[in-house]
Amino acid sequence: MNPECSKPVSNLAPDFLTFLRLCLRGRWDSKALDAAREIAATDNFNWDALRQIVHTEALAPLLYHIVRGKNLVSPLIEEEWRKAYYHNACRNTLLLRELADVLHKLAAGGVDVIVLKGAALAEMIYDDIAARPMSDLDLLIHPEDLAVTRQILTGLGYAPVGVEMQAGFTEEFRNEEIFSKGGLVDIYIDLHWRLIAPIYYQRTFSTDWFWETSLPAKINLAPALVLGCEAQVVYLCAHLMLHHGGESLMWLHDIAAVIRFYQEKIDWELVISKAKEYNLVMSLQRILLQIADEWDSPIPADVLEKFLTLEASREEVRTYAWQYEIMAMRLFADVAGAKDWRQRLRIVWDTLFPTREYMEYRYKILHPLLVPFYYPYRWLRGLRRLSN
Repeated sequence: MNPECSKPVSNLAPDFLTFLRLCLRGRWDSKALDAAREIAATDNFNWDALRQIVHTEALAPLLYHIVRGKNLVSPLIEEEWRKAYYHNACRNTLLLRELADVLHKLAAGGVDVIVLKGAALAEMIYDDIAARPMSDLDLLIHPEDLAVTRQILTGLGYAPVGVEMQAGFTEEFRNEEIFSKGGLVDIYIDLHWRLIAPIYYQRTFSTDWFWETSLPAKINLAPALVLGCEAQVVYLCAHLMLHHGGESLMWLHDIAAVIRFYQEKIDWELVISKAKEYNLVMSLQRILLQIADEWDSPIPADVLEKFLTLEASREEVRTYAWQYEIMAMRLFADVAGAKDWRQRLRIVWDTLFPTREYMEYRYKILHPLLVPFYYPYRWLRGLRRLSN
């Protein structure tokens, strides 16, 4: 299961949500495990439903890392989670070995890389590569290195996933491109040249500070960079809010774990100033207040009070809200975030009239003569409400 696509936590029954959050907190808080044990002891606790949720959320490896040998769950469930843990250990070993090869090749090609998300957190923050599931490998490069990086990945046997709506659309209006390669495990590399997806942020959000404050690291003995502690907090909160609607137990645990790992090293005044500078007030305000309240994170009280006084800009609220309405509103958000009329017209035209190749790929059209009929279908689908 891809943790990127996990179910929003607000859709979980309250007792399951509380139980899982307490178990995950148990990684650094033994009292949380005691509270989880009390919930588990209730007569009406539905273990079969919990097993399904854990499977869907891809939480089994991390839960096994935390609760093994603590008699918190039945031997049957602990055995299921143990198998998931060791399966993830094998998978992540292969992923990190492949990542090391990619990093060596990119370094030889003069491409600087910041490793993001799971691959950056598994060793440093989790200290156990088996505990953190990874669906892909996320890399940040400089935009000017995109062409050479594509060549290097192609030379390593990777191919782009999907078809562009129009030539050059992805590079100009998107922040990432996915490459894949088959093998013992299918490997996906999510190549980013900008950090945040909405076009408004691509125009206003500079990655200079993230590069300037990045830290040298070794990923499976390969040279790499990872985000500095304040940049890590800012990016993970923005990613969780803008890409997952603020709801994912795995991502919430990531942020809580990063804050606990760095603790007093975090310059919270810098985090606040970057939240305001990048128009990410709502993202950091909501996520950090939630982390402090529900995950026992060591965020100073005066920092939380300062976040409470911040107000999100109209542009930030609009950009966030339109992402989760209907596809047409997402298009309006992209148009509103563009820098000029040329960009706006291109976004509208390319979105409404993508190439025949894109239409055949996107909608799995079986006969070429059917392609024209799928354009009205695409426009009508744009009016559907997004699931999350």
